[in-house]
Amino acid sequence: MKKSLLFIIIFLLTHINIYAQACCGNGLFDVSVLSLNKRAMFGINFRYDNYLGIWDDQSQWRKLNYTSYQLNPSFSTAYRFNRHFQIGISIPYVINKKNLPGLPDYGSGIGDISLNGRYEIFHEFEEKEIGRNIVIDKSKPYLAIIFGAIFPTGISDETANSDVDITGRGSFSSIIGLSAVKTLVRDKLQFGTDINWQHNFEQTYEKYFNEPLTTPFTRQIGDRFNFATSLNYILNLKNSFAIYLSGFLQNSLKVEETKINNSDEALLNFAFAYSYYPTTYLRFNSILKWNLPVSNIGKNSSGSLTFTLNLIYYIETLDF
Repeated sequence: MKKSLLFIIIFLLTHINIYAQACCGNGLFDVSVLSLNKRAMFGINFRYDNYLGIWDDQSQWRKLNYTSYQLNPSFSTAYRFNRHFQIGISIPYVINKKNLPGLPDYGSGIGDISLNGRYEIFHEFEEKEIGRNIVIDKSKPYLAIIFGAIFPTGISDETANSDVDITGRGSFSSIIGLSAVKTLVRDKLQFGTDINWQHNFEQTYEKYFNEPLTTPFTRQIGDRFNFATSLNYILNLKNSFAIYLSGFLQNSLKVEETKINNSDEALLNFAFAYSYYPTTYLRFNSILKWNLPVSNIGKNSSGSLTFTLNLIYYIETLDF
């Protein structure tokens, strides 16, 4: 059992990172947030990840010598209950393609379903009463407490038959954080930031790659700190652009309650986004995300070129 467990640990460290980023997401480019004049939304989303390489446990960039990519269509919806509270859900489907001689090259299945919500403490440009006058408050930013959960509905390495069959992490995760937006130039320029803490719960393995184990073992992915900052330029009522800097820091992996040395993870992303509103209730959003293929900006993580396309339909309201 000791030899087989050692093999499993080595396999986890060298293989899981290819799918860790893509299967679960971190919510940093969340298009399902509802403004005060939106009651609900329905979104069809498509993401393509072309994996270019990995950062090893010494933060050195290693280019992949084979083709590996993932297609990720998903459906998302959100609903605003009142002026302060909204909740949403995203249901992904994962398609993996990997070109390694002698190994399966295609796999697919439902991914990990995520539930996200936010309690909005402040909205920008709210009305306030000063004496007998009603004025616009320009000092407060938009500020919200964000929370969520990721459910292990995908196929993990416990029950997958091969690498390409993996569509989820296999463990439950909870998320808590803050989201803030401040307008720098009214109707033109906004600065935003999102931070959250993702706690990953322990998973018990009774199988490994669908093969029964004589002795089950436990694994726990390290807790993760996610962050993102953005600068959004509003060209006009129909067009806007944004640039993003985002990433994460993740604690070490635990196997049987023991931390695995040099298994912590880190990554830095850059992205450019464009949104087009043909009407007030319809939005097209596209995102291009990339990682610089250089050492020391990632660790135990995969680097990719990612293109995302979102089509969102809104139900509008004047109630809030």
